[in-house]
Amino acid sequence: MEQIWRVYRARFRPLGNPTTWPAYNGPRFILNPYLRRVTKSRLRMTRFLNEMDTRMLHRPRRCRLCEAEGHSRSKCRQSAGANANKDAQ
Repeated sequence: MEQIWRVYRARFRPLGNPTTWPAYNGPRFILNPYLRRVTKSRLRMTRFLNEMDTRMLHRPRRCRLCEAEGHSRSKCRQSAGANANKDAQ
C-alpha cells in the first residue's frame, strides 16, 4: 500500500495543447482491414473448417420432403401445393 501512496504523491503535469507536442518519429502501424470487425452485417464464422465440414459444404442440396436435389424444404414446390390443398378442405 505504501508503494501506491508513493506513486500518487508526485504531481502530474498536464500534457497541454497537442499542437505544441514534438513530432512523432517512431514506427507507424498499418491495420489489417480483413481483421476489422464489421458491426452492420452478420458475423462471420470464426472457427476453422476441418475435412468433414468442407465435404458437406460442397454436397448438393437435397429437399427433405420430395428427396430432389437443388432446393431445400422451404423452397419445395410440392410442399406449396400440398399446403394449398389442405387449406381448401
